[in-house]
Amino acid sequence: MLEEVETELSEATSRAWQLVRSTDGRVFTVRPTPRDWSAAECIAHLSLSTEQFLPVLQKAIDEAQKKGWKSQKKPAMDVVGRALRWFLEPPIRKRVKTAGRFVPRSARAKAEAFGEFATLQSKLVDAVHAAEGLDVRKIKVTSPFDRRVKYNLYSAFKIVVAHQRRHLWQAEQAVAQVKRGAAALAETRPLRE
Repeated sequence: MLEEVETELSEATSRAWQLVRSTDGRVFTVRPTPRDWSAAECIAHLSLSTEQFLPVLQKAIDEAQKKGWKSQKKPAMDVVGRALRWFLEPPIRKRVKTAGRFVPRSARAKAEAFGEFATLQSKLVDAVHAAEGLDVRKIKVTSPFDRRVKYNLYSAFKIVVAHQRRHLWQAEQAVAQVKRGAAALAETRPLRE
């Protein structure tokens, strides 16, 4: 019943790989503007976010398994989860300042950034598999971004993938903007004779 989440995680991994594969290493690490993240920083942010989310997800799954919260009902998001997912989906509707622990500290080489991201994606898929058969509508999760916000486990999974789409879109936009800037700069340089 959670196949859709697994598919979305797989699509995000493929999208990140396509970006890494098709982008020059320098373009991948350059910020399009001083206030915007580079593609490398976007991928690193996703990895940092997943590192924070995984223990929260695993704790909720472990507790539900101990309590025997099983269900074969179709998964459904709660109201808070639907609102957050809508907000996170690209294109970006509103910029939000990211909490310090989620801000990438440096731009990493694209192979290293992707390797970490892909490893964490695999761990998210493992969490999805562990939640299979549980009542993902009943299990509550506290957001690692804001402790005041709670939503059900299914919402948590859908929020994670919406967040990934948001920052992969942002990474693609960063690459396109850097490439446009480089092309414009090349056009303004005088020809040498």
